[in-house]
Amino acid sequence: MIIREASERDLQNIGRLCMENWKKTYAGLLDESYLNGLTPEDCAKESRECLEDEKARLYVAYEGDTFLGFGAGLEDKELKRCFYLASLHVSEAARGKGVGTALLREIGRHARHGYGRMSVCIVQGNDGAKRLYERLGAAHYKYFEDDFHGTKSQSEKLVWEDLERFA
Repeated sequence: MIIREASERDLQNIGRLCMENWKKTYAGLLDESYLNGLTPEDCAKESRECLEDEKARLYVAYEGDTFLGFGAGLEDKELKRCFYLASLHVSEAARGKGVGTALLREIGRHARHGYGRMSVCIVQGNDGAKRLYERLGAAHYKYFEDDFHGTKSQSEKLVWEDLERFA
């Protein structure tokens, strides 16, 4: 598996995977009309912004020509000296093979240099993601109501206070 910084040519794969994962992961957790209206272009928009922001990071994972997943991060707007894990998506075929952990570690290494801690927000009910993040050292920070373009969700913010595990 190769993990590298993403480029413009990766955005189509990123958008498609993000849309597919959102529709499956958040079915029953977010409004169905919101999920049905998602397009790959909508989903790639945030990733495109990460490519244009020099403080943000966007990584992709490939096995040969096969796209396995991606992870994106940027400065946390709420917490000082904190890097925010904005997205972590792995294809269904690649799950359980360490792809998500490897992407998270890459983002964590970046966060370790210059930030000191890292955060992530999850929709309550996304238990698989919560278990992964907690297993890798994240702890509860707060519960809050999130807004996805008018679609409300009950969410939770987790924080890694110790990034040494990402050395």
